[in-house]
Amino acid sequence: MKKHRIYTSILATLALLVLVGTACKDKQSAHIGHTHSQVVSQEIPQEFLKFYMRFLSDTIYQKDHILFPLKQKIDGTKWTKEGWTCHKPYNDDGSFQQQFTNMNGLILETISDDKGMYKMERRYMPSDDSYKMIYFTVMNAFENSDDWSKGN
Repeated sequence: MKKHRIYTSILATLALLVLVGTACKDKQSAHIGHTHSQVVSQEIPQEFLKFYMRFLSDTIYQKDHILFPLKQKIDGTKWTKEGWTCHKPYNDDGSFQQQFTNMNGLILETISDDKGMYKMERRYMPSDDSYKMIYFTVMNAFENSDDWSKGN
């Protein structure tokens, strides 16, 4: 009778560990198609997608939703509101890949080419009832190739 209880306890513990391990799998990444309207994963909040579409289409809204000064350009200077060139929606011929990752509410966006010659990264954090871009960097294999190899 004691052996039966021990086996039952062991099986219950193993089942619980499997259940917890399965529930904690990392399902945070999502790919967004070229139109930005098709979400493959529900992990990226719909509120972020609404923010993102407006962020890329409204230049005043974009500048108001960036935490300036942003760190840092390749030459070590920071991006400022006055020197900011507004970003437009992602659109390419298929040679680039865009990916969003939700890291406990912090949204990481990467756009990179198939050959590994170019990578852009933007990070957004929740702020009040919206989001703010808190980080932006571009890595280009043709500029400062030593820096590029360290960044990968």
